[in-house]
Amino acid sequence: MRTAQMETGKPGYEDFIHFRGQTNPCITGLVDHIRSVPINASKVILLDYPRSGQSSAGPMKVAGSGVSVLTDSSFGKFIFIEDIEPQLMSYFGETLDIDPLFFSGHTTTDFKDIENGPPPPSLAFCPSQIAERGYLHIHYQQVLDLGNADDFKNLPYALKTDSNTPRNVRRLPSLSGRQLALARGCCSILLKRLQSSWICMVLTDPPVKIAITSQQLGGRTICVGRPLHGGFENFAQPISFSDIRFEQDGSGSWDKTSILDSLLYYLRTNPPGFTAVNPTILSLGYYPMRIILAEWVLYILLMSRYLKYHEYSLRNANHHLNNTDITELQRWSRRSKQSRQKLFLLTEFIRFWLDKEPHKQPWRLVLRDIRYLDAQIRDCSHSMEQMIPVATSIAQLLDARQSMRQTANITRLTYIALVFVPLSWVCGLFSMSEPFSPGQERFWVYFVTALPLLFVVLLLSALPNSQLAGGLECFWGVVTWWRESGKQETIERRIRQLRSTA
Repeated sequence: MRTAQMETGKPGYEDFIHFRGQTNPCITGLVDHIRSVPINASKVILLDYPRSGQSSAGPMKVAGSGVSVLTDSSFGKFIFIEDIEPQLMSYFGETLDIDPLFFSGHTTTDFKDIENGPPPPSLAFCPSQIAERGYLHIHYQQVLDLGNADDFKNLPYALKTDSNTPRNVRRLPSLSGRQLALARGCCSILLKRLQSSWICMVLTDPPVKIAITSQQLGGRTICVGRPLHGGFENFAQPISFSDIRFEQDGSGSWDKTSILDSLLYYLRTNPPGFTAVNPTILSLGYYPMRIILAEWVLYILLMSRYLKYHEYSLRNANHHLNNTDITELQRWSRRSKQSRQKLFLLTEFIRFWLDKEPHKQPWRLVLRDIRYLDAQIRDCSHSMEQMIPVATSIAQLLDARQSMRQTANITRLTYIALVFVPLSWVCGLFSMSEPFSPGQERFWVYFVTALPLLFVVLLLSALPNSQLAGGLECFWGVVTWWRESGKQETIERRIRQLRSTA
């Protein structure tokens, strides 16, 4: 039906996505996303560049009614969209003829089970095929500090952000009473060349707000996640003491919870290799890459901290090891593989476009930093994988110790039963006669009878099984001998009687 509509009339962008989904199943989820109702209003920022190469004016925020000015015929411009709405995807997709794979790669970042749905574009294609398309998706994990760990004790492990494109948030084990989390994010860059101009579209995620649905909290609540210790380190040229006045107007700081604000801050200086006449995709993506790599540095430091957290020893295993620790180690192992795959895609993209870059030295440094980050993740992952069998062995040892403690408790109960059973038996035996009841004249007979019997029972219970079996065997031999000897005496006496009568 939709194909016939494409042949007979002008289709919409949603129809085009559905048509492309027949050959590229990885974008079928984009159709449902286009139809969804936005939760928040998108933040759209325009940054124009004349031929001189410097921005003609500061960033201009565009309202919903002024979106059409974003595609006018000016020479070159950045279009920053934070938390893009589905309607804007359809508008820019039709106006700029954007491949649906670009929007699908930005909105679809989580991988469902393969039997339940197709993989996202980052996994559906080979790295070289992703690089040659000319648009870039930079995936990252942002480290969040949610506050006091006691406030999140009963919340689930998997959470979602409150945004138009929901991202996964994973709650980590608490450290020093603080509740930390990892929020998945993506920054997407598209360079569209027109006849005599260019447009660079940059899609970013908003500051993380976690949507929590809990009956204990009274329904659906929103938790604002703050970057751990204020976020990543500023990698720009530091301000000298003589330029301290630069801080007084507030222009030397920005909101690092927003990737968009960070990009606008750094773009006050042109990135390496950038020219307004003919910008390259690498030069346009330099600052987004540097920001994301700075986020990866915090991620690796967090991995190292949890590696220390999960170090086990027999000395503190009783207080530290619990049932979820092994599961958490397996999660870190799987998370590390996914992180290395994201860094590998970024490396392949840079290598593919590096030959077309006139200034290669900055990108050699970027590749060197990516190799360093990848090596750090690999080492931490290897250490955690080696820790899994150790933790499993300690868990089994602790279970064995628990079983031994339970056995000891059962032994104590057995001794208690050995004490009271003979006493109860003798008590029941003497209760059948009135003179032996408490206070009567023959009550002393109870102690004379019960205490020796109790001593014999405890003595027998204290003997090893082998000695007890040998004693019983010896006792049975004596009984058998006595019986046989008794029978022999009876026979001899009978014979003597017969002889005497004869």
